[in-house]
Amino acid sequence: MRLSNKVAIVTGAGSGMGRAIAELFAKEGAKVVVSDVNEERINKVTASIKEAGGEVLGIMANMAKESDVQQLIDRTVDAMAP
Repeated sequence: MRLSNKVAIVTGAGSGMGRAIAELFAKEGAKVVVSDVNEERINKVTASIKEAGGEVLGIMANMAKESDVQQLIDRTVDAMAP
């Protein structure tokens, strides 16, 4: 697995290319944080990654809001730091 011991934040991960990237990174061994503005989509992609055996955290965030971006970073560090 090429991404073992790595953490990836994927924004727009609820669908399309973002979801495909998140699932690929998880398959390659990364711990993946998926972010989107749609909670239902986040839940679907996190369930998909968990079912495949990946480690994932879903966070609803709007990248146009600085406070959401900071929350995404803070929660990622808290959950994924060694």
